[in-house]
Amino acid sequence: MLNFCVATSCEELVTSDISFLKDYLKAERVDVLGTLGAQFEVKRKLIPTIILLNNGKKIDLNFISEDDRRVHLLVSDMDGTILEQECIDEIAELVGKGPEVKRITTLAMKEGLNFEEALEKRLALIKGTGKEVLEKCMAKKINIRHGAEVLFKTFKKNFGETAILSGGFTFFSDRIQRELKADFSFANVLEFKSNRLTGKILGSKINSEKKTELMKQLSARQGKKTTNVVAVGDGNNDIGMISESGMGISFKGGHQVNLAAKHVLKNSNISAILHLLGLREDQFVY
Repeated sequence: MLNFCVATSCEELVTSDISFLKDYLKAERVDVLGTLGAQFEVKRKLIPTIILLNNGKKIDLNFISEDDRRVHLLVSDMDGTILEQECIDEIAELVGKGPEVKRITTLAMKEGLNFEEALEKRLALIKGTGKEVLEKCMAKKINIRHGAEVLFKTFKKNFGETAILSGGFTFFSDRIQRELKADFSFANVLEFKSNRLTGKILGSKINSEKKTELMKQLSARQGKKTTNVVAVGDGNNDIGMISESGMGISFKGGHQVNLAAKHVLKNSNISAILHLLGLREDQFVY
């Protein structure tokens, strides 16, 4: 079985970078996957590493085997992962509650505050917000992260189904699903009365345990195990699905998420996941 170290970055990898990495990794072979990625055949197993080159370029190094690449399902968090923003933070900014809500979001995503408690506190702060504010937020504040559309389209063509598993809200995720052409999308349903937020969620909440359960269900419907799943996220409520998937990826995640993940991307576009799966840039679907 072949083992690889995949090097990815947001900056172009030039010949001298690749030559240095080949020597550094004691690689037997190198394949240039594109302007932002290269694959090195290695004998020794590596933990995810960030390397700083003399030219100041930061590169993510991730070990992966041929078996790891036998995947059929991609599940991804939404806010802060395939979106550049946290939607609830942006809503709060529009109604003058930004600092309070962002502080709670940070505690929940990076520092272990209970997700459901954090969600209730943040919803209470934006209670009474009109639906038109959410429409404005979607139109003016929310951006799909560069590379996310390529990731979803290319994965679907080459590997299998895609899903958004979000602790955010269907108000946003349903639209993002349509843009990314994801097969499935699950998120919290906001309650409105007279077109204003009540501060409550309808039905069960999409927390860490629910994300993991949904991942297992989506995998099982294909008769497959979670060892054949790519799961990517950035927050503590993604740790469950990341740790139980065969290819768990922390994308710009916090310390605890990095510890739970098999692969860590800090200095790469989200489309670098396709390089981890062995695809060349000329195989990407735009």
